[in-house]
Amino acid sequence: MSGMNEHLLNFKGLMIDEVQRVIIRENQEIELTYTEFEILKLFAKHPGIVFSKEQIYDIVWKESYSGDYNIVMSHIRNIREKIEDNPSKPSYIQTVWGVGYRFNKNLIA
Repeated sequence: MSGMNEHLLNFKGLMIDEVQRVIIRENQEIELTYTEFEILKLFAKHPGIVFSKEQIYDIVWKESYSGDYNIVMSHIRNIREKIEDNPSKPSYIQTVWGVGYRFNKNLIA
């Protein structure tokens, strides 16, 4: 029965179920909005890959955006508040200054 858990993304202390749209952090279910889940899933499926705010917007919102990308930063801040031990020193979603954001590839379980 290979492929049974292909929809599960496992990291140290964090599990993401793509099918049920569930996030488990330290045995606690974390509530994310639709958009927050999509952003976290994008990062988690590509650990170590840096995404710019523009790329995140284009992929998650499925449209190009030419305005203010603060909405992306706001969602990332909300995700960090929900999944990080210390949101001001995030271990899962890392900022790459001047470039964008990435998921910490060192946390792959």
